[in-house]
Amino acid sequence: MKALTILIFSWMIISSYASSDELPPISQIKPSVAEEGSLANEKLIDDTVAELSRVAGISSDAKILKFVIQQPVGRADSRAWREMWIANPGDSAKRFIITFREDGPDAAKFEIQEM
Repeated sequence: MKALTILIFSWMIISSYASSDELPPISQIKPSVAEEGSLANEKLIDDTVAELSRVAGISSDAKILKFVIQQPVGRADSRAWREMWIANPGDSAKRFIITFREDGPDAAKFEIQEM
């Protein structure tokens, strides 16, 4: 009985430290975890704004609020995280979920999903 208890307790401890390289689904994001700002560097932000301009007609000088909604998961140089960007906050606001994925030490890819 003691051995089984120790085995179960050990498994619980080990599994609590296991990390996943995959982001959980957006539906599992808790409302209270967002924090204002972006984890992207200036180049990645500029590239993302340019793509928003191309696909969604967002002006390059539009006001954009950025919120980290899922913290990075994965190993260094291959981490992934999600942010919500709100362009032109107010009556004509457009909201986007942007998934960033590092692609090596100096590169990243992103996917834009309009809400």
